[in-house]
Amino acid sequence: MICRLILVPIVLFLLISCSGPKVDHIAKVQVLHMTEESIYDEKLVYDVIFDSEEYDVDSIKNKSRVLFLQGIDQYKNKKDIRKAINLFKESILIFPDAKTYYELGNAFLDFNREDLVKEALDAYRVAEYLDFQPKFNLYYKEACANNILYHTASTEEEKSDYLYETVSNLRMAFSNGFSDTLLLKNDVRIKSITSQSEYKSMLLHVKIEKGKGSSNALFDLFKNAFPVTQTAVFEIDKTNVEMGDYDESISYDFANFIPEMENTGFGREVTHDYFYVAKIAETPLYTALVYKSMSFYGDDMQPVRATLVTFNPQGEIIAKKIIACQCSAEKIKDAKIENNIVTIHDYKRQWEHAMGKVDLGKNKIIGYDLQATVKYKIEDTGQIVNEDVPANYKDSTVASK
Repeated sequence: MICRLILVPIVLFLLISCSGPKVDHIAKVQVLHMTEESIYDEKLVYDVIFDSEEYDVDSIKNKSRVLFLQGIDQYKNKKDIRKAINLFKESILIFPDAKTYYELGNAFLDFNREDLVKEALDAYRVAEYLDFQPKFNLYYKEACANNILYHTASTEEEKSDYLYETVSNLRMAFSNGFSDTLLLKNDVRIKSITSQSEYKSMLLHVKIEKGKGSSNALFDLFKNAFPVTQTAVFEIDKTNVEMGDYDESISYDFANFIPEMENTGFGREVTHDYFYVAKIAETPLYTALVYKSMSFYGDDMQPVRATLVTFNPQGEIIAKKIIACQCSAEKIKDAKIENNIVTIHDYKRQWEHAMGKVDLGKNKIIGYDLQATVKYKIEDTGQIVNEDVPANYKDSTVASK
């Protein structure tokens, strides 16, 4: 369970001595538990996340992420929805996350049962509150849930309310980038809405509003979710290769743009998660993005990689390269991108004690031995080519295209 630390009023003890009163300040800590009963309390969830910024919660987040990935494996790969739901809830109780709430809602929705569909809406509501992206998928799933409830409603008033919510959800989905009307017509959870006059009226209104909207709405949402670099130089320093500041997780709905996400996320061994890092460049011919992947093995020293990817305007990958990593306790890479030149340093990290001899928390880094320096160039076409790479250089982290 996740715990929130709150300081309660200080207890004062006055000890009288010959030198006068002495005041001892004793601060007691009260622990609030986030329980399954409060799992959909948006304010509590927000407060837990907000307050966590004041504490070192990386290990808690990692435990939560491991459970989330196990849940995804059960849900997407092993098709055990009940087990997935339990794992998603365990993950949330350790540390809440928008993506976990979204996948929890999806799992509930798959049961197509009134009480569980209502709980799916609760999960989606919190995911929306936590700014889940892409929003159009969230609104589309909410529309599916409300349409299911429309068909199970026992009164005309309830039916009218659920119809209104379904159409409103779809309006928000279309307004935020949804465009797959063929999917909608074939989805048994929602296709009945297409015969309603309210739906037809809404769709016509949305089409008029969107006019000449982008034909690559999903890729636009993906690339625009990356923070834009504010300086001419983007750098991942050798002292920060774990990139802990980048903790906004990328939804599986964007797996088209990160192929290895689907391989690891829906494969037999679910061990990775992916995070936004930076938008490096955007030109008429390509967009350059950097994302972080983190491997969850349950160890203290998680492997972390930063990957530079270039996309064409349609969202197709042009080239990609791992530019920085905490590849192991000893082997690391750092990177700097300036004027389309990518400079990478390979280091052997030196520790005060040999790995495994003492707990990691009691060990410390005492130096960095430079092993190699290589340079690549992002061409005007978006291709990533060798600029200055020694002939004998062997990069063990090459990512296949």
